[in-house]
Amino acid sequence: MKVNRYNRVKERTLLENLLKFLHDYAYVETVIIVSVYLIVGYVIDPEDVCMLHGEISYILILLAVITLFHGFENGMLTLGVIAFSIWYFYPSFEYEEFLVALMMTMIFSEFHYYWTQKIKTAEVNANYRGEKLDELSKSFYTLKISHDQLEKNYVIKPMSIRNSIEFIINKNIMIQNDDTIEDKYAAYFDSFLGLLEKSFSVNSALMIYRNKDDESNFLHAQNSNVVYSSNANHIDTQTLFDDYLVDKAISRHTAIYISDTKGEPSVNVDKGSNFIAVIPSVRSNQVDELLAIEMMPFMGFNRENLTSISILLEYFTIEINKKIVLEEVHDIDIIEDKAFKYEYTRLKQLFTKYNVNSVFLVLRINNELQATRVYERIIKMLRSLDMATMIENNSLYYITLLFPLHDKAAALGYLNRLRHTLREEKDKEFEFMSFDFSNIELLNKYYREDYDN
Repeated sequence: MKVNRYNRVKERTLLENLLKFLHDYAYVETVIIVSVYLIVGYVIDPEDVCMLHGEISYILILLAVITLFHGFENGMLTLGVIAFSIWYFYPSFEYEEFLVALMMTMIFSEFHYYWTQKIKTAEVNANYRGEKLDELSKSFYTLKISHDQLEKNYVIKPMSIRNSIEFIINKNIMIQNDDTIEDKYAAYFDSFLGLLEKSFSVNSALMIYRNKDDESNFLHAQNSNVVYSSNANHIDTQTLFDDYLVDKAISRHTAIYISDTKGEPSVNVDKGSNFIAVIPSVRSNQVDELLAIEMMPFMGFNRENLTSISILLEYFTIEINKKIVLEEVHDIDIIEDKAFKYEYTRLKQLFTKYNVNSVFLVLRINNELQATRVYERIIKMLRSLDMATMIENNSLYYITLLFPLHDKAAALGYLNRLRHTLREEKDKEFEFMSFDFSNIELLNKYYREDYDN
C-alpha cells in the first residue's frame, strides 16, 4: 500500500494487511470459517455435519480459535450457526453438545476479554510513561545544552537556551493577560518567531499549527493555520503541504534540513524546496506544529543551532499545549498547581478513553507546621511519575498525591511507608482519604468539607 501524502499512512506488510482485513471483516470471516467447517463435516459424514460424535470435540476447537481471536460476539455468531445446523440436519437437537459448547464459548470469551484488557492497559501504561520520559529527556537535554554548549559561545550569541526559555515564559504570560489580543494562539507563535529571529538570526520562517477545534489526528492543509515572520513570503497552504521538506518532516516525524555530501547543514545545495529546514513538534506520535525556516545566515545554519531551535520548539509547544488544556480544566479548580492539574488532565483522558484508572491520596492536617514537615518528607519519597501538591482551605491543609495508573492499594501502601519514615509520632496523626478518577466530585466535597449532599 502506498503512503498517502496527507494521511501519512505507513506501508503495511502482507501479514499486517491480512490481520487488518480479518479485524475489519470479523463477522464475514467467522461465517466463512464455520461454513467451511460444516462443508467438511458434510463431506466426511452427512449424518454428522457438525462433527459432534467424533473422538475429538472438533466443535470446541473451532469455538476456541474464533472466540479467543475475535471475542464473545463472534463466538456467539459461530454458536448460533452451529445450533441452526444441529436443528436442521440432526433428527433431534443435541442439547448436551450445545450446552457444553455454550459454556466453553463463554469461558473462551472471558479469556479473550481479560487478555485484550491487559494488553490495552499495558499499552496505555507504556505510552504514558514513554511520553513522560520523552518530556524529561528533552528537559534534561535542554539544561545540558544550555550549560555545556551554548554557554561556551555566549560572547557571540545574544541569548542562551536558558534565557530563551525565560523569554518564552514571560512573553506567554504577557500575551495571556492581554485582553486586546483576540487570537492568542497566533500571538504565541508570532512571539516565538521573533525570538528565533533575535536569538538565532532566523531571517525568514513560518509556523504551521493544527486548528485545535478540528478532531483529526493528523496535520493537513484543511485543518492548519499559518503564522509568518515579518520577512517571510506568504505561500498558499496547500502549496506548503506539497513542499518536499514539509511533507518529509510530517511523514517521518523528525527534523529535515538541507545538507551537503557530509550530512552537514548547507544553504548552498540545490534543495528543490522553499525552505532550508523544517522542524516538527511531535506529541502522542502526531505532528501538531511545524517550524519551516526559509532564510538563515550561512554561519548560523549548523547542527548546534538547529538542535537548539528544536529543543526550544518542543519546550514552547509543550507550554502552549499546557495553557490550552488548563483553560478547559475546571474539575479541580481549588488546586492552583498548574503542573499538577495538567498531569491530572492527561490521566483523565486516559481514564475516559481507555478506562485506565489513577488514584488520589489526600492527607488532611489542621496544623501548618505538621503539614509542612509531612509535605517535605513526601516530596523526598516521590517516585518519578508521582506528583504532590498542598493547598489550604478553611484553616485546614490538604496534601494531595497523584499516583498515575495505580489503584487505591498502591496509595495505601505508599501511606504506610510514609508513616514508617516519619520520626515524630505527632506527625503520623492525620486524616486521609483516597479517590479514584470516578470520584472527582467527592474529592471536591472533601476539600470543601461539604456534607450537605
